[in-house]
Amino acid sequence: MSPRISVIVRSYNRIKALCELLEVLLDQDFDSYEIIVIEQSTEYEASDYTLLEKLAEDNKIKFFKYPPLGGPKARNKGVEHAEGEILIFVDDDDLPFSSEWISKHERAYQDEKLVGFTGRHIGRDKDCPYLSFMRWFIRKTCMSYSFLGTPYTFAQFDEDVNDVDWLHGTNSSIRRKWALKAGLWDTSVKNQDEHSFAFKLKPCLKDGFRLDFRKEPALIRRFDIEGGMGKRKFSAKREFQNQQRYIKNILFKYRSGLKFFYPVLLIWACIKVGMQFTKRIFENSFIKSD
Repeated sequence: MSPRISVIVRSYNRIKALCELLEVLLDQDFDSYEIIVIEQSTEYEASDYTLLEKLAEDNKIKFFKYPPLGGPKARNKGVEHAEGEILIFVDDDDLPFSSEWISKHERAYQDEKLVGFTGRHIGRDKDCPYLSFMRWFIRKTCMSYSFLGTPYTFAQFDEDVNDVDWLHGTNSSIRRKWALKAGLWDTSVKNQDEHSFAFKLKPCLKDGFRLDFRKEPALIRRFDIEGGMGKRKFSAKREFQNQQRYIKNILFKYRSGLKFFYPVLLIWACIKVGMQFTKRIFENSFIKSD
């Protein structure tokens, strides 16, 4: 009998963190799930890989080794190997907050109009970091796009928000049939693939079907984990190039009318880079203080 839930994990050069994640996933209080691991590492400690192979012996885990595929292609491979009706996505450097993480994902789908949703992200102090006067704005913009197609996130919000525009890359889930209906993830982009997927899915969402953001289940984001694509160590120049790729490869592909606003979008990219580096400074200060 096929499992009801498939948890899909993409992993790249984070074998030790992946093992920690798998231990938590194997300890979930849920009766019908599988864990699909798309492992693409080229650098790792032999002892860590030995532990990974031991964990992969569990019959809940389906382990697939590939050369580096890139984010969207790895996600599509995960869907290809999955059997569950509900697909849950989690990054290799994150951890579910509780043993009921999977069950809380499934429970949300008692709502027949729910296509997919993103669960809350929590940091080291587990509190909602947003100022109280921002709440009205976050309720309107959480996981949505501005009129220019630029994304708002607010993934640490501690309230439910119905009818959002996009699903985050981690702690998100979707009904398998809707992922297939949208044509899966766009492999022509190397990252920010959650946005290209959202633009592909949007035309399919009719007759009250929707995406949500929900405060449960929660996921711990571990920003101090090395490896992966190294995005947390991008220089300002490289981060600006990353934002430019979002504009040219995603926005202009799926919202071609926005090309007229290219100068304004470049200003947005500069602001985004500044915000990213300010956030990085705060995150590093927390890590050093521990």
